[in-house]
Amino acid sequence: MITLHQAKRQDLEKIKTFYRHCGYSGGLKPEDWILMAGSNSQLVGVVRLCLEQNVLVLRGMQVLQVFQRQGIGKQLLQACTEQLENRTCYCIPWTHLRSFYRQGGFAEVSATEAPDFLQERFEGYLERGMKVSIMRRLPSTQNSERIVL
Repeated sequence: MITLHQAKRQDLEKIKTFYRHCGYSGGLKPEDWILMAGSNSQLVGVVRLCLEQNVLVLRGMQVLQVFQRQGIGKQLLQACTEQLENRTCYCIPWTHLRSFYRQGGFAEVSATEAPDFLQERFEGYLERGMKVSIMRRLPSTQNSERIVL
């Protein structure tokens, strides 16, 4: 059974070790909102919401490979979107994961629609050969379809 809980300060070293194991080098900060997924006291997934230059960014979504395709990432994404309420949030996922992030209300945007610091990060990823996209989730009032009569 998978359980989700918000990380505490004492979990940070465990999360750093988990990220290294997954090959993720994006780092983390104590002020990030970090959500952990566990199975029988084993850390199997992590995601964080970071406030960067007054912009919310979803970062570091990682699920251990042996636990992938079991809905854990979807649970983490849903829990994150519940935290967003009426705030805009960005992420820079791998292109093959765009449909996954669409499930959380994110939509692909051009780099020019993102804040400057995210444009720079995105360009840096592309220069390193990473196949990524910029996605944005608008506040829920803007995510819903409008019916025009």
